Amino acid sequence: MSFLSVIFALLAESYISGIAEMRRFGAFYRYVAWSRSKLPDFSFQNGTVSLIIILGGVLFSVWLVSAMLGNVLGLFSFIFGVVVLVFTLGPRDLDDDAQKVIGAFENQDYEAANFYASELVGQPVSEPPMQLAQTVKEHILLQANIRMLGVFFWFMLLGPVGAVLFRLSYLLKEHNVNKTDDFSDASRDLYRIMAWLPARICVLSYAVAGNFVDTMSYWHGVSDLWLRESEEFIVVSGVGALRHENRAEKTDLDDGEPDINGIQNALSLVKRAVIVWVVLLGILTVTGWLF
Repeated sequence: MSFLSVIFALLAESYISGIAEMRRFGAFYRYVAWSRSKLPDFSFQNGTVSLIIILGGVLFSVWLVSAMLGNVLGLFSFIFGVVVLVFTLGPRDLDDDAQKVIGAFENQDYEAANFYASELVGQPVSEPPMQLAQTVKEHILLQANIRMLGVFFWFMLLGPVGAVLFRLSYLLKEHNVNKTDDFSDASRDLYRIMAWLPARICVLSYAVAGNFVDTMSYWHGVSDLWLRESEEFIVVSGVGALRHENRAEKTDLDDGEPDINGIQNALSLVKRAVIVWVVLLGILTVTGWLF
């Protein structure tokens, strides 16, 4: 059922317009603020305790609904899983964001390119065309794990609870990015934990979908698989996986021209990596049915 949920969620993401506009997390942020204001200020309380209490309420609710629907009819649980996946992906569509940047570059509207790149990256961006194209390419590789692959991994492992936990950990990390209190530190630590294993699988997916030898040439060593910081590891490995394609499509464009082909290649690599994940999940699912 988990595999079918992933397939249906991907189809919904691709063919149902307006889903991204429905993903609003203002209520979650208000819940976090309200919960933190109500938690007693005990001397033993720290950011980790607050984080567990706040997320525990949400995750228990998700688990309870999933369990209740599963006890009534398996189909209800399946539908609930698809709904959870659809709303924990993104929150924006990666392909749409990338195509807007590409369109702005093709029209030589670099102000618009910076604006759309800011939406893709998730923070304000103001860079010259060549550097902006490189930033967009790197963040496409990174956002694939944040927006899709990480969600799929934790959904397959822990069901709807896992997908919700991954998405909320990222939202809290981003919401508290410039804060230095204990709760913000705990939020960042939680996201690092949640992103660590999906990031390694994402890297291997890029290697399989791109060029394995070139991917490994960007590693410091095999120890990167467990030592290197997740986001940096995804970016350098994705750039390595694209190295052959970028060499093959190198043109004589002036130095000031943004690398639009590189952005398109990065987007294509992400799509191939998603296919690798889906095929792998399908094999594991069929194996589980057989044995």
